[in-house]
This record gives sequence, structure tokens and C-alpha cells, in this order.
Amino acid sequence: MTWAPIIIPSKWDIIPIHASDVASFMRCRRYWSWSSPTRSNLRRRVELHGINPNLWYGSGIHWALEKAYNPLLKRDPVEAFTTWFQWQWKGGHVPEDMLNETYDPNPVKTKDGYTIRGLEDLLPQADEEEFLGYRDLGIGMMTFYKEYAKKNDDFEVVAAESQFSVPLGFSVKDVRQDSPNYGEKLEAHLRGKRDAIIYYPERKEPRLQYGILENKTAAKVDEDYFLKLENDPQCSTYIVASVHEARTYGYPWEHIEEVLYNALRKAYPKPPTITSHGFPSLNRAQESTTADMFVECVKELGLEDWYHEDPKAQNYYEYLVGMGDGNFIQRDIATRNPHQIDTHFKELKAIAKEMLNPKTPIYKHPSGMSSCTKCAFRAPCLAHDDGSDWQEMLVQGYEQNRGR
Repeated sequence: MTWAPIIIPSKWDIIPIHASDVASFMRCRRYWSWSSPTRSNLRRRVELHGINPNLWYGSGIHWALEKAYNPLLKRDPVEAFTTWFQWQWKGGHVPEDMLNETYDPNPVKTKDGYTIRGLEDLLPQADEEEFLGYRDLGIGMMTFYKEYAKKNDDFEVVAAESQFSVPLGFSVKDVRQDSPNYGEKLEAHLRGKRDAIIYYPERKEPRLQYGILENKTAAKVDEDYFLKLENDPQCSTYIVASVHEARTYGYPWEHIEEVLYNALRKAYPKPPTITSHGFPSLNRAQESTTADMFVECVKELGLEDWYHEDPKAQNYYEYLVGMGDGNFIQRDIATRNPHQIDTHFKELKAIAKEMLNPKTPIYKHPSGMSSCTKCAFRAPCLAHDDGSDWQEMLVQGYEQNRGR
């Protein structure tokens, strides 16, 4: 049982409010104004600033899982990731639907796609060893994930990754200068992209049969990682959008109440690192071995006596046994009841009206180390406040985001 994606209206026939833009608006209005496709729609020029390796790599794992879980494709995730990496790093010929995932600002149109330059030619300082390390990491993670999914997936994907577009219940004047409907009143739609709609065949209660799959990558996945889920706005938005999509278009997942959060640690099983003292490392944060690999290493090095005499080594082995596959992949469920779903929809509607109000003030919102010091617009933002020519910095250092 699979469902084809809905043919959503053109962005010119409605006023799109992107789910990612809602998050940006709540985070920092200046960042939102510069990055939003309804505003400046800017991204950093890769030739000058490079890329964010963590976000870039995460998008590659995401793309590979999307192709693997697509019920019409079912591509091998290792092959999919390798293909993605080749296109990203080397460039060459890419199909049209891949163009927005790449960085060449001047792609060349061909008969059946585009010819692009890869990151090895675009980056101001292309570290081949670093990027080949990402390639090997991705291959290792996807190799492990294939076997993990066979053992643990108790669901079927019935709707592959797709864009949603659901009416928010109000109309607004189109003020986009390049819109063919400029000046007309159009419906505001919540837009975004979710990973997949999934179906649990063993569940008998209708309201529990459907859910949403959300794939994530992280350097560290522990109990604290999932604490955010009880109030995570992204999970709430995906559920709200899917429920309203089903109500609008007659899909069977009208009673979705949960998101399966599929968190992949950026690691894969490999033998322990041997320290300068000749012993296997016991560093839980940095190592990515298994209990079996640890035992094999101890035996190969003839360290049985060391193991039996060292409580730390024994505790580490017990930790590996207890973690099992959880050392690499963990899953948790985010749930929302009908009242929470209705409440979040009302909040989204109110935020959208504020975003579309031409009198909405734009200002920065300093929010600590992670958001501000690593922000893509850090330099022009500081220039905006100290009186420097921030506008010229945007002109010279940024370009239109083709993928939005």
C-alpha cells in the first residue's frame, strides 16, 4: 500500500509559509529576513565561505535514507550515499531533481540534466582528505543501517519524502514583485518537507496505525538527546501538516499522533583504537566499537590478564553489551494528542499572520554560542550594528538560494 505525493499548488498561486521559515522567524527575525524565500532568500557563496560540513553531511545521509525508504525506488542506502557524494564532491552530470542539492551557482543545462562543478573545485580551500573521511563515514553508517533496519523496522513506508502544502485558513495580498498574481488576495499555505508517512501493520487501533518518520544525524545520541521531543516544534508541525493534509485531500492518516525520531550517531562499528600504552581505548564518547570487537581485540593483543584486573575495562565491556546497536542508532517517539495538534495549528496560523504583516519589525535576537557565533550571517549582522556597510557584504558574499 503506497500513496503518490499530492500535486501541490504552484508557489505563485498561494502564499507559502515554509515550516523552516517559521523556525527561523522564532529564532531571529534578522536571520529570517535575510534567509527566507519570502524575503531576501540568501545563502553564503560557497566559493568565499565554504559550507557547513555538519549540515552538508547530514543532508547526504538524509538523501540516502530517503531513496532507501522510497517504496517505488528502494535503493541500497550505501549506493545512494556514494552517488550523492560523487555528485557533491566531483560534480559532473546530475539530473534536474538533484540540482537544488548542489552548490555550483552556474550550472550548465544539458539535454537530460545539468553539468556542475563539485566542491573540490568550488571550495576556497578544498581538503580532500577531510571529505574522503566523510565519504567513508557515510558508507560505514549506511552499511550498518541496512542490517539494523532489517531487524528493527516494524513499519512500512506508504508515502515517501514529499512536500506538503496545507491551507492555514486565511488569505493575504500577494506583494511579491515577481509574482504573476501580484496585488491579488491568495490563500496562505503551510509548506514544508517531511521524511515519510509510515504504517504499522501490526497495530489494530486506527489512530495508532500511521505515523511520521523523521531521520536525524548527531555526533552524540544519548537520553538527553530526546528530552526536546516533548515540545519539539518541528515534530508538532509535521503532525499538524499531515493531519490537515489528510483532511483536505482524503488521505487515510487523519489521526496521526506520533513521530518516530530515528537518530543516527555519526559513527559505525569498528575495532577499538589502541592507545600509546598498547591498550584498547575505553573512551565512550570517541570510540565506536562493539562488545564482540572489544573482546576480539583483547584476545588478539593477549590482554586477558589486563582485562580481568582492570575494573574500568570490565565496566566498558558491560557498557558495550548494554548499548548494543543503541551505540549507533536510537529511536524514540514524539506524541501529540488532538488538543495539542489543534493548539499548534492555531499558533502556526498566528505566527504566519505576523510573518506576513508588512509592519512586522525586524531585529536581531542574540541567542548564545550555538546560534549566533555559527550563524551564516554573523559578519553582516555585526556590521549592521557597528555601522559598517552590511548591505555590500550581503551583495558580495551571498547569493540567491536556488533550493528554496
